[in-house]
Amino acid sequence: MTVMQQLPLPPAEFVDRDPLLVWMTERVEAARAAGRPAYLALYGPAGVGVRSLVYEWYARQSAQFPDGAVRVPLSDVVSGGDAMAFEALGDVIADLGVARDELPSSAEARKNLLLTRTYAKRLMMVLEEAGNGAQVEHFLLNSPASAVVVVSRSRLRKLDLLGFEARAVDPLDERFGVELFDRMLGAGWSTGAGVSPAAVTRVCGGYPLAIRATVAQIATTPEWEVPDLLRDLAGRGLGALDPESQEFVRDSFDRAYQRLSPEQARAYRLVVGLYPGSVVFVDAASVLLDEPEDVTRKRLAALVAAHLLTRVGPDRFEFHDVAHWHARDRAEAEEPFPEQRAAVERVARWYLRQTVSRDRMLSDRPRYGPCYQEPAGGGVSREAALHWLEERRANLRTVVAFAQRFQLLDLVWQMCEALWGVYHLHGHYEEWITTHRMGVEAAVQLGDPRVRMRMTSQLAAALLGTGDHDEAWQVFTDSHQCAIQAGDPVGAESALEWLGKVATRKGEFDTALRLYQQAWNIAASDVPEHLRPRMFALLWLQRARTMVLAGRNAEARDAANHAVEYFSGTAESDNLAKSLLVLAQAGGGAATAVEAARRAAVLFRQDESLRAEAEALETVVRVAPNPEDEARLQHVRQQLEGRG
Repeated sequence: MTVMQQLPLPPAEFVDRDPLLVWMTERVEAARAAGRPAYLALYGPAGVGVRSLVYEWYARQSAQFPDGAVRVPLSDVVSGGDAMAFEALGDVIADLGVARDELPSSAEARKNLLLTRTYAKRLMMVLEEAGNGAQVEHFLLNSPASAVVVVSRSRLRKLDLLGFEARAVDPLDERFGVELFDRMLGAGWSTGAGVSPAAVTRVCGGYPLAIRATVAQIATTPEWEVPDLLRDLAGRGLGALDPESQEFVRDSFDRAYQRLSPEQARAYRLVVGLYPGSVVFVDAASVLLDEPEDVTRKRLAALVAAHLLTRVGPDRFEFHDVAHWHARDRAEAEEPFPEQRAAVERVARWYLRQTVSRDRMLSDRPRYGPCYQEPAGGGVSREAALHWLEERRANLRTVVAFAQRFQLLDLVWQMCEALWGVYHLHGHYEEWITTHRMGVEAAVQLGDPRVRMRMTSQLAAALLGTGDHDEAWQVFTDSHQCAIQAGDPVGAESALEWLGKVATRKGEFDTALRLYQQAWNIAASDVPEHLRPRMFALLWLQRARTMVLAGRNAEARDAANHAVEYFSGTAESDNLAKSLLVLAQAGGGAATAVEAARRAAVLFRQDESLRAEAEALETVVRVAPNPEDEARLQHVRQQLEGRG
C-alpha cells in the first residue's frame, strides 16, 4: 500500500519548543516499550503554533513511522461545528485503500475496520482541531507501534480518561520571538528605527502566526517607511491589545490587512470571509469575486505573500480559521449586506450548476430542480464526476450552510437534491442527514409541498441507511403525504417504494409487498408513460429482494427476471448486477444461479464494488465450489482486509 504522507512540511524557520519535542519523543518511546500505541494531546490557542510543533516533530522522527502519517481535520469553522467525525473516519479508511462504496454504514463498523487496517502498521495519526473527546474516540488505534496525536484549542478533559497524556503549547518566550524575527528578516532588521527588537516582538505576544504576518508586513514595506512602521508597532505595546490570546493574532491580521491594496483587501474580505469551505479553488473564487481567473489567481498570490492565505496546490489555497473570522468581521464592517449576499449567491449558484452537471452522470432518477430541466451540456465521465464531487465535498456541504445563513432558500434545497447522488453512492450519511435537515427546513419555509416531498424523501433514505427505521418510516410517510398534496404521482410512487424497503428491513415482508403493489398501481395509472418501465423494473427488483428474504424463491426468480430483462438494455450496470445477484440468490437450478452470480460479480468488479463482488462470488462458491472462483473470492476478501 502507498505510504501515507499527509502532514504539511513544518515552517522553514522553527525556533524553541525543545522541551515539548523531547517530551513527545520520550512518551512515544515509552508507549512502544510498553507494547501499546502512544496517545498524546497538545493544546493551545489559535496561532500559537501547535500544529507547526507537531509537523516539526514528525519531520524529525518520520523514520519511526515507515507507514507514514495521516492528517484528520475534525473541525470546520467555516460551516460551523464539527466536520463530522463519522465522515472523517470514512475518509481515513478510504485513504487506506477501501473503496468508498464499500465503507460500512455504521460508526462502530468503521471503527473496527480502521483497527483492522492499521493494526500491523507503524503510522502517526494527527487529529486536528478536535472539539471534544467523543470525536477522538473514533480514531483510537490499537497498533503498538503507532501514535495518535490530538491538536485542540483547549484541554479536553475526556482525553485523560481515554489514556492521553497532554501538554499545553504556550506563546514563545520573548528571546525566541526575537530569534524568529532575526531568522526571517536577518540580523539588524530593527536598526535605525530607534526601538529594540524585543519591543516589536512583544506586540505579537509570542504567537508565531502573528510574528510571521508581521514579518511579511515589514518585508513588503518600502525601506524608507520601515522605521516608522516599527516605531508604530513598538509604541502600541501589550496594553493596546485585548488580553485574550487570540486577539494578539487578530491584531496582527489587522495590520496585515491595512497593508493590502483596495482590490486585495476586497479579495481577502470575500474569499477568506465568505468563501464556502476553508479550501479555496481558483475557479470558484473567481466567481465569488466576479473577476477572471487569472486576476483572481494574482489576488490570492498577494494574500499568500501577506501570510493571510496558504497555497497548497497550483490552484488551491487554504486559510487559517482565525483569518476567516477576521476577514468575516471586515466583510461585516465594510461590505454592505446586499453585496455579501450577492457574492455568496454567485458562488453558490456556480457550485450548484457544477454539481448538477456531474450528478447527471450518476443516475437517471427524476429530479425537480430548475437546473435539471435545462438541456445537459457536455458531460464528464462517471469516474471524473465522482472525483470532483468527492474532492469538493466539504465546499458543497458548506454551500448548503451558507445558503441557509443568507436565506437563499431555493439554493438550499436544490443543492441538497444535487448532492443526493454522491451521498447515496458513497454512504456519507452524517453529511447527508445534516444538509438535508436544512433542506427540509428550507422547504417548509418556502411552503412548496413538492419541494418538501423531495427533501423529506432524500432525508429518509439517509435515515434508513443508518438503520433508523422508525424515523425513516415517519419521514417517508410525510414525503408521501406531501406528494399527494402536490399532486405528484412520481413522488407518491417513490415514497411508497421506499416505505416498502423500510418494511423489508424491519422484517415485515407482507407489508412491504403490499406497499410495492400500491406503488405499482400509481405508476401504471398516473405516472407519465415514459417513466413507467424503469419504475416497474425497480419495483420488480425490490419485490425479488423481499421475496428471497421471505423464502418465496419461485416468485423471487420471476420478479428478478423482469428486472434483469429491463436493466440489460440500459447503461445502469449497477442495477443490472443487483438484479442478477437476487436472481442467483433465489436459486432455481445450480447452473442458472452460478451463471447469474458470475455475471453479477463481473459487473460489480467493473464498478470496483468489492463487497458486492464478494457477495456474488460467495453465492457461486456455495452453489458450485471450484478452485478458480474460490481463489478470486479469497483475493477479494484480502483486498477488503487491506492485504491484497
